[in-house]
Amino acid sequence: MNIRKMARAIGAGVALAALTISGAARAEWWEAETSHFIVYSESKKEDAEQFARLLERYDNALRYLQGRPVPGPDMGKANKVKVFRSGDTDDIAALAGAPESGIYGFYIPRAGSTVAFVPARNKRRDGVGVRTLNEVQLDTQRVLFHEYTHHFMLTNFSTAYPYWYTEGFAEVYGTIELRDDGSFHLGNVPQARGEALRVLPDTRLSRMFDHKVKLKGMELMQSYSVGWLLSHYLNFSQERKGQLPAYLSALNKGEDSLEAAKRIFGDLDKLQAELRKYKNGPFPGYDVKPASYVEPVVTMRALAPVEESLMSSYIRSQRGVDQKQAKDVARDVAGKDAANPDSLFAQLVVAEAQLDAKNYDAAEAAAKRAIAIAPASSLAHFMMGGVFMARGEADKAQYAAARPWFEKAHQLDLKDPRPMIGLYMSYFEAGEAIPEAALITLEDAWDYASYDTGYRLILARQLLNENKGKLAKDVLSPIAYSAHGSDKENKILATVEFIEQDKLGDARAKIAEIFQEQKDEAAGKKKG
Repeated sequence: MNIRKMARAIGAGVALAALTISGAARAEWWEAETSHFIVYSESKKEDAEQFARLLERYDNALRYLQGRPVPGPDMGKANKVKVFRSGDTDDIAALAGAPESGIYGFYIPRAGSTVAFVPARNKRRDGVGVRTLNEVQLDTQRVLFHEYTHHFMLTNFSTAYPYWYTEGFAEVYGTIELRDDGSFHLGNVPQARGEALRVLPDTRLSRMFDHKVKLKGMELMQSYSVGWLLSHYLNFSQERKGQLPAYLSALNKGEDSLEAAKRIFGDLDKLQAELRKYKNGPFPGYDVKPASYVEPVVTMRALAPVEESLMSSYIRSQRGVDQKQAKDVARDVAGKDAANPDSLFAQLVVAEAQLDAKNYDAAEAAAKRAIAIAPASSLAHFMMGGVFMARGEADKAQYAAARPWFEKAHQLDLKDPRPMIGLYMSYFEAGEAIPEAALITLEDAWDYASYDTGYRLILARQLLNENKGKLAKDVLSPIAYSAHGSDKENKILATVEFIEQDKLGDARAKIAEIFQEQKDEAAGKKKG
């Protein structure tokens, strides 16, 4: 198993259209770092700083509302969300693999390397005229807030939420309005959802609550808006106070979703009628002013010329590449490591690009230079381990050679989950007995990687192999209840259902199918 693919969540495998960062003749790049984000911004210093502070304030608002410490414990550099802010809206859509789609940003959750991509400037035109930069920035903010809410939920909550509430919660909180005095407003209406509620027919609650029903087409599209409306209503309605927590608790105790809804919410037709009235407004909300608000600290750094020159290639690598794109990136960065012998960044970028392109000798050479420049770099040692893991696909003896590098990387950064997962995988892929220390290390990664679907699957598979069905279910349940609009089987949910039926052999077989699909896709055998 390629260590780069292991470290990326399974949802990150969408093919990437070739990206060319269309910048000014002389781009100005800044790194803006806060407690939870590292922003690489192609903009003026003040703009980059303001953007990073906005993101950190949103994290702080979520923590405040959930009664968690602000800004919270040190999470380690590897676990901060890297936000790449560059190009225009057309570039971001192309980077997402969806040219001219209108995408204003996207997010990829993966252990130790979570990334988001947003535009730094406006270019897109609509049928009326040119969208203003403020409009584009607002759309970008909403996208990031929404996706970061998912990240926050999976990192901080162990509860299994139904898909409509996962999306509804992200919409309710994603529209938080941050104010200059440190206060914020909760309860604003996401305009796209409001318009959909106005012009589209309802999704029946009896169908939305039923996990056995596969919503499709317009009904599925509207279910997201109805999910937001229902989440907003149940969070703010005094008449139905306490019903939402009771419903979520029932689901996590194994009660059927539809039966729990009928028992707790009562007559679903009555609830549907209340929602029809509620969608006409006015929508309640409230202002929050933290008692001891402290403006987030943002540490600014101008990127060095070599970092700026490699940023386009770095962005493509961080987005994720297929084999053709990997070769293109590797060609673009070839020789940049030797030409910049004192730059750790150059060595790491080249090592990653060459590893993706399966140029293992070149990747090893760059990783060695990185270690020589920065012997205390955990990432450099992890990259070296990745080289041997990749070689292990053809020669299983190479997996053992990867282990000392992962062990050293872990010693250098106890909070980076990648070496923890890598060490475990070196035994699993080799087909060897996995020592207790590696199993413990895999479990220790939970505190830093629980938002990564790929990691949850790896951990759940191991737990099932140990006949720990209940623990495996706890790991999988929060990611099992995805939108039910596809004809394709939800194999994660099927695995959970087998566990609930105490059919652990069937659960192991089903999760094995998931990993086989991943391998087939990685080998270019994606099934239609």
